[in-house]
Amino acid sequence: MRWNQLNGPLPWEIALLPHLKQLHLNDNVLSGVFPPKLLSFSLEQLMLGNNQLSGPLPARWFETLHEGNAKLVNLQISSNRLTGTIPSEVGISPLKSLGLRKNSLTGSLPLEFFHMGSFKNLDFAQNDLTGTLPSEIGLLTHLHYIFLSHTGIAGTLPSEIALLSTLKEIDLSFTNMQGTLPEEMYTGLTDLRAFSGNNCNFSGTISSSLGLLTSLFWLHVSNNNLHGTIPNEIEELTKLTKLAVDGNQFTGTVPASVCHSAAYVDNYGGTSLVVADCLPNTETGVPAIECATDCCTSCCDETGVCLLTRLTLTFKSS
Repeated sequence: MRWNQLNGPLPWEIALLPHLKQLHLNDNVLSGVFPPKLLSFSLEQLMLGNNQLSGPLPARWFETLHEGNAKLVNLQISSNRLTGTIPSEVGISPLKSLGLRKNSLTGSLPLEFFHMGSFKNLDFAQNDLTGTLPSEIGLLTHLHYIFLSHTGIAGTLPSEIALLSTLKEIDLSFTNMQGTLPEEMYTGLTDLRAFSGNNCNFSGTISSSLGLLTSLFWLHVSNNNLHGTIPNEIEELTKLTKLAVDGNQFTGTVPASVCHSAAYVDNYGGTSLVVADCLPNTETGVPAIECATDCCTSCCDETGVCLLTRLTLTFKSS
């Protein structure tokens, strides 16, 4: 029932349908609070994204899901007007996937959420969340995706992130995260496909252990306080097609192997992308980092001005 301009409050009575397994009401204009009586123990997927639901998430609702052995594993309420905090009771629910992107949720991530949950996908991006990403993140050993971009999450990236061996994508961009990228991250996240940590306050260097992330296709760390050189071990990342390291204090050369890898489209589709601070410095006339001809798609200077230098549209042969 998507895209039907359905409006008004969400009727809780719909949960009385005894064999209801999926309810897709995305992209309507439903309003009012999330009904705490919307309890169906047969429902497996509840999709309410892009509506106008408001108010807090009812903590008791998640408790009841647990007590009644409900089957709900996928709850998506992104792009609404939810307020308040994320209830700790979410952690005891049967949910595997929770999408709350683009609301007005506040507060920190409750520790109970990590101790009790068995989540695979978490999307809390574009909220007013604060606090830190706790070391308890390492308890979510089944996690595949976590999105925290455009929130107020701060602190360092805990080394326990390395315990998430099934993690495929993490997005921390436009947060207040700081400190160094933990060495354990490179050795533990063997299935990581995409790391987005741009526009944060990360510092230190990129470890030579980067070459261990052989599944990585997207590395975006623009606009941080990283320094040193891009390690030659990046040549081990044969699937890497998108690299953005501009807006840092890197020196040296973009390894040629990056350019060769980025000339091909990976399994996710899209075009190649290599962005670095390879425009001449406005004062010295010398670029901070060298990039071979026909390598970088965009070159930037120390002021953040970037110029498109190469456009690559490549297609895989069948």
